[in-house]
Amino acid sequence: MKKIALAFISVTIMAGSFAQTVFTYGKNAVTKDEFENAFNKNPNPNADRKAALQEYLNLYINFKLKVQAALDAGLDKDPTQQYELQNFKAQVADNIISDQANVKELVKEAFERSQKEINLAQVFIEVPDNADTADAYKRIQAAYKELKDGKDFSIITQQYSTDLATKQSKGALGYITVFTLPYDLENIAYSLKVNGFSAPVKTRMGYHIFKNAGERKPVGSRKVAQILVSYAPDATAEDKMAAGRKADSLYNLLQQGVMFEGLVAIASNDLSSANNKGELPEFTAGTYSADFENVAFALKNPGDVSKPFQTTHGYHILKLLEAKPVSTDVNDAAYLAALQEKVIKDSRMNRFKNDLIDKKLALIKYKPAVFKANNLYQFTDSALTKSKALPVKGITGNTPLFSFATHNVKAADWLNFVRTMRNDPNQNATKSYADLYKEYIRIAADDYYRKNLQLYDAGYSKQVKEFKEANLLFGIMERNVWGKANVDTSGLRQYYNQHKSKYAWSPSADAIIVTCPNQKVSETLQQKLKDSLGYWREITANYTDVVADSGRYELGQLPVVDRTNFTAGLITAPVKNDNDGTVTFNYVINVYPHQGQRNFDDARGMVISDYQQVLEDKWIADLKKKYPVVINQALFKTIK
Repeated sequence: MKKIALAFISVTIMAGSFAQTVFTYGKNAVTKDEFENAFNKNPNPNADRKAALQEYLNLYINFKLKVQAALDAGLDKDPTQQYELQNFKAQVADNIISDQANVKELVKEAFERSQKEINLAQVFIEVPDNADTADAYKRIQAAYKELKDGKDFSIITQQYSTDLATKQSKGALGYITVFTLPYDLENIAYSLKVNGFSAPVKTRMGYHIFKNAGERKPVGSRKVAQILVSYAPDATAEDKMAAGRKADSLYNLLQQGVMFEGLVAIASNDLSSANNKGELPEFTAGTYSADFENVAFALKNPGDVSKPFQTTHGYHILKLLEAKPVSTDVNDAAYLAALQEKVIKDSRMNRFKNDLIDKKLALIKYKPAVFKANNLYQFTDSALTKSKALPVKGITGNTPLFSFATHNVKAADWLNFVRTMRNDPNQNATKSYADLYKEYIRIAADDYYRKNLQLYDAGYSKQVKEFKEANLLFGIMERNVWGKANVDTSGLRQYYNQHKSKYAWSPSADAIIVTCPNQKVSETLQQKLKDSLGYWREITANYTDVVADSGRYELGQLPVVDRTNFTAGLITAPVKNDNDGTVTFNYVINVYPHQGQRNFDDARGMVISDYQQVLEDKWIADLKKKYPVVINQALFKTIK
């Protein structure tokens, strides 16, 4: 009785399973959900939904057959295929983790902050070598108390600050905007009301109290070139006056028409920009000192040149190259994309990703092993100072440190991480083992989560599968159809001879098609071609932004205005290309007003296309024999 019941249950399960299968090919099945998802991702212009579904069903069957052929051929093991798949996996994982880390909210926050700039000031007590001294702490607390008692911020700045530059500027840092400061400090700055000040803040440089000294609308970004007449930090008053006189002389030369770039080459002391026509990287508020930025942002129109002005570096003369305003449109896709790129590269993204990983530890079943941390750190020291790691109080390279759901991390893995960090010049080699160990747990957890993302995110698996199948399709089509047709010259000629009537010229012309960046260049080239047609390649080659080619074209392929009367020697009126603003004209050499037979060379492109279809049809027929296709018509009819 039990056997009969089990058999009945088995049959019922199989029937239910088949009921959700749209079609099978050999032993492989495609479910209704898979087919519907694929269909809805590829909109069909056919208004007849039933016809569109039937058309797509045929295409999808052929697609799955081709992918299976690629698997049969072992293309999934091809190094190039595997490399591209791994790159795609990493890209998708980055996108998913960025979404999980709330990148959209960070972009929204960055947009909102970009709409105003804050005039920031500070009280700053320097702590040399990041040493946390009791005296510095007491000093910043005393300053904070006096500020809360209503004392003037600039007076407190000069009274308590230990940094000379801060004292001289009365604490003024100038205007800042989003991305100017480290994210933690940016959060503090944008949380302050006008004239409000923060509680003491500890950084690696020392103690700070920040004040919002005012706000303004964003001035955007600037790109400038500069001439710098510098002087040494310990320059005398006489040295500075001499530098000022030289800057005035250079400015007078500019006013007389001397080229700015020429003076940069012979007079500027800024080694970082002198070889680049004086051009500085594009910058926003808070990038340079306030005295420099006040002049730079006062320049309004590209080409404007400032009078000489003085900073701690010397005398500057600036030329405005480009001024970009900040977008105020929350739907500005280009601006939001630029913000997102900055967010992803910024430290704030790492912070949110670290927070995300901390939250994922339970999900990936992080479990620490039991051992003494000091023993591990002694073992680490031993391994780094000796050619071979020696056991220290029971710690060896095989000692488990922690584990995830399906992976154990051992002391040897930790050693490799520490060696990498110590040898990387971009890393802080002074971090304690305890800090490094916390960082290592996060890095290992992130690596494990990425490598096993298919277990935690269904969308990841779908995207990877779609990419893998699409890449396999491309590879197998290149091997069995596209590449095969291109090299099968005898097959192409045979096909051409059997179908010559398909390959006829409509009325056509021998012509040179010339595309120019603008109307002025077009007019210049037309005249030159009229005078020296035989040298058209040499003439057009002298223009790096001109594209020219010759050949026989059907009259309908030539870009012309309506009702053009084609005659030999005609230069057609230029036609503006809407996509990029360029203009195109034709020089007609010969006209063939009647239909005519294309020879094999003229028809080759069309023959290849048709021959590829022949090869593909034959290949699909063979695949259907190897993998018989069975369509569940009853289920297919239920798809709406």
